[in-house]
Amino acid sequence: MTTAGTRFTTAALADAWADYHSTLEEMRKLLEATPRYQQTPQHRAKAYHAMMEMQAMAYNFVISPRMDHPRIYFQSGWQTNLYTLGQNGQDLLYGLIFVDGRQTYRLKGRMGDVKVFLLQVQNGIFGEPGVKVVGNYDWANFQIETDGRFEVILSATEHAGNWIKLDRTYSFQFLHIRRSLSDWHGDAGELDIERISELPEDFYDADEFDEAAIAARIRRAALFVRYLVADFTINLYNMYFTNAGQKKNVLTLLPGTVTSQVGSPSNNTAMAIFDLRPDEALILELDSIPNGAYWSFQLGDVWSRSLDFMNRQSSLNDEEIIVDADGIIRCVVSLKDPGIANWLDPCGRTEGTVVFRNYRASSAPVPASRKARFADLGSLLPKDTARVTPAQRKAAIVRRRLGQRKLYGE
Repeated sequence: MTTAGTRFTTAALADAWADYHSTLEEMRKLLEATPRYQQTPQHRAKAYHAMMEMQAMAYNFVISPRMDHPRIYFQSGWQTNLYTLGQNGQDLLYGLIFVDGRQTYRLKGRMGDVKVFLLQVQNGIFGEPGVKVVGNYDWANFQIETDGRFEVILSATEHAGNWIKLDRTYSFQFLHIRRSLSDWHGDAGELDIERISELPEDFYDADEFDEAAIAARIRRAALFVRYLVADFTINLYNMYFTNAGQKKNVLTLLPGTVTSQVGSPSNNTAMAIFDLRPDEALILELDSIPNGAYWSFQLGDVWSRSLDFMNRQSSLNDEEIIVDADGIIRCVVSLKDPGIANWLDPCGRTEGTVVFRNYRASSAPVPASRKARFADLGSLLPKDTARVTPAQRKAAIVRRRLGQRKLYGE
């Protein structure tokens, strides 16, 4: 005989599942109602790509994490051309950790060639009511051994030395790691986490067997999907466009904490919507080299997805960009390869986003931009602008592909 309690929890599962699927339909309608979906056929297929991608991310961020022995997720978070919503940075090695604020953990590793190492603590997952960033930590403020090794304690109770504060009232806290590595063939260092507080073996059994527990996760996944659509896939584009006074091809300053709930306060970001015909180009200029510890340019699509920086030159960073003899940095966005070293490839997009990141900088420069005819680039750029042959371009792409495979093992 089925008990009333069982009927209730079974209904909770069914209701949560129905809520998840109704959320998907609601989000589909929101995407299809945007002017960029309705007016530009090129954008429609990738809107549905984004819908599938956000479901995979919802599983990875909300359903799959196990709380008994946490791990750092490197391949199922923001990564290359797999998980990209919110426009993951090409040189940022992201790590996702899900912890219980009641427990104590040890995070240990080695810096390697990483220039910027940041960790954010959230009291839950994006989209949940009241969820916010409750701590930002920069390894520049931590003690690092001469060989680059470090240990950090994570707990609700204060510890001497390197310590990250958790909130014991939250049993599902999200830790978001960013590590910059400008040369993908460089030393990415090491990183690992372990729980060091003791637990009974059955402490997290509810996560495995309780119907109400998985129903709560499914509802959280629906909220996460809603966040990915509203805040990333739709609103980031709108924010860039509005901030530029409803103009395209104009970069404006948008500090990391403004762009989204997960934005980094260490990052001064300039962003724009590019809009180009095949016979046009967008020239981006910086009067001087930024003084950030890491900086870069990157292109994305209109749905906040990073373009394929693994197999195309859709991004350039502080170690890749060639500075002109007059000290000015110039990059060119164009659908056709102009043979210029500092070319940013929109991967066939006539419209998308430009993002300039500048981490741990004392100033916030905004690149100037000007649209030009593709045929006029030769007269608009300095005569000594660095150029590449088709063979050199091909070799650079092969190096990118091998570098990403080295980092992620696939």
